[in-house]
Amino acid sequence: MQRWVVNYLRHELTGYEVEVEGLFGRVGRAEGTRLLRRRIYAAIASAYPRLAEECHRQLQAREGETL
Repeated sequence: MQRWVVNYLRHELTGYEVEVEGLFGRVGRAEGTRLLRRRIYAAIASAYPRLAEECHRQLQAREGETL
């Protein structure tokens, strides 16, 4: 359930998709996308502390690295 909530918050209550699309074809796009993703997950975790662990899990899964 927490995975769904985090995904909803990330996609529906932020400009995530629009911002990522705006980076398409630009130099530094990958780094910009990564930074945007980290900021959004941090904002969700800050606003909803009980979702912090799920935010961290999703970020690790997307980036494939230990944070």
